[in-house]
Amino acid sequence: MTFGWNAVDGSSDTSDVMGHGTAVAGTAAATGNNATGVSSIAWNAQIMPIRITNRSDGYAYWSDAARGLNWAADNGAHVANISFAMTNSSTVSSAAQYMRSKGGLVVVAGGNDGSDPGYTDNPHMITVSATTSNDSKASWSNYGNFIDVGAPGASILTTNRGGGYGNWNGTSFASPATAGVVALIKGANPGLTPDEVEAVLESSADNIAGDWHSYYGHGRVNAAAAVQMAMTMD
Repeated sequence: MTFGWNAVDGSSDTSDVMGHGTAVAGTAAATGNNATGVSSIAWNAQIMPIRITNRSDGYAYWSDAARGLNWAADNGAHVANISFAMTNSSTVSSAAQYMRSKGGLVVVAGGNDGSDPGYTDNPHMITVSATTSNDSKASWSNYGNFIDVGAPGASILTTNRGGGYGNWNGTSFASPATAGVVALIKGANPGLTPDEVEAVLESSADNIAGDWHSYYGHGRVNAAAAVQMAMTMD
């Protein structure tokens, strides 16, 4: 883990107030190859913890998320994960655009209402729906034109606050799974631009329902295929 920041009060207190952040972080980048607990997708990546809420119920404001993104961009983060449904926020979108201009990418959760909110595609963020173990859309996962890719988000075994492990559900976990794949792509070929990284992510995804579908976007992410594609790009 590297240093982090509290975007709500400007302090260095990034401790987890409700457990959601620990589970999300473990999905993206829990340490692997240590015969302990779980292994994440990007298990050798560093975590930059940025707290965007001080509330025990986990409610966060768009302005705090945007401040967190701007700070991450200014402090060298390569990929940011937001496990909140913030695709339609112009405030967060502006911060995501800024991070992209600095070479980073922002991945966000699609939401868990089981509906199509009618959003259009956001070119500054990668928005993720959740799939089950049999590659179907989770019943509670949102869908629509704003979905870029799908990723596993049902019964994800990950780290719990205070120690131990547990199964979690939600697009909150499909999003960091995708962020982990983005980290692998960037690690495999650091010279790729943000647009090229997103293109690799989407082109390498498994087309479980055609080239594009409102449930899965460009398909369910495939980490191995993404890394292989990234390594062959000039």
